[in-house]
Amino acid sequence: MGKKVRMEGIIPAMLTPFTRNGDLDLDGLKKNVNFLIENGVSQIMCLGSTGEAATLTRQESVKVTEATVKAANGRVPVMAGTGATSTREVIERSREAKSAGADSVMIVTPFYEIPSQDGLLKHYTTIAEAVDIPICLYNIPAHTHVEITPETLEKLAEIDHIVALKDSSGNLSYFAEVMRRVGNEMSVLTGGDDITLPCFALGCRGAILALANIAPKMVVDLFQAVQQEEWEKGREIFFKLLPIARAISSPQNFPAPVKEAVNMLGRPAGPARSPILPVGAAEKADIKKALQYAGLI
Repeated sequence: MGKKVRMEGIIPAMLTPFTRNGDLDLDGLKKNVNFLIENGVSQIMCLGSTGEAATLTRQESVKVTEATVKAANGRVPVMAGTGATSTREVIERSREAKSAGADSVMIVTPFYEIPSQDGLLKHYTTIAEAVDIPICLYNIPAHTHVEITPETLEKLAEIDHIVALKDSSGNLSYFAEVMRRVGNEMSVLTGGDDITLPCFALGCRGAILALANIAPKMVVDLFQAVQQEEWEKGREIFFKLLPIARAISSPQNFPAPVKEAVNMLGRPAGPARSPILPVGAAEKADIKKALQYAGLI
């Protein structure tokens, strides 16, 4: 791969813990960072969809990045989500993330505004020219109603600062085509909690996952099993994790199920911010059953 910066392995899309009254729980965040690193993750990603970045103020986002960098303390690199609706704001947020100590940024496709592919190309090209930090593109059409086409990705892969893609489309056909076209040009990472094994089998570099908040060691073991072509072991771990992955995979009311699972495991999460509601009794029972099936409780 031609890029100087490699993004690979298991990277948790870390949740943002809140107190009961909805304020940032930075002590809890530090505990979570330590737990994730101790369980073998290769990087920490803060301020993504699981991190409820869209509900945080700019000041809170900087605080979360600074706290994550301080807690990681050089043990693993830190990636910060800096996506926003306008190109100008993404540039400002990305510069703030770099100043806060982030090693790279993840930039989701614009949301609410629905650009054309030419608009997307200009958006990311302009950002890459304005910001001196490695960029991971983030494709999550269920939330943004915009997909980065494989053709557009080929053009973006030519830009030095654009080093990776997180794909949370959940579409294996799309993922395979992306791997075919740009898998040697950038680090292609899956964000599909419920399709990790097939994505790993296609040869992707790793994953940025909500699931890695809940069961980081198991996801790391799954990835390593595939790297070592231990397919039976990989399938066994994947099937143990699949009920959890399915329980957290709906875009609606996300990331309430992730926070519920982490709360059940006794680690800092707290509630999600409104308008996301706590999970109901039936969903709570399903999550508990899934955690038991995986042997986590």
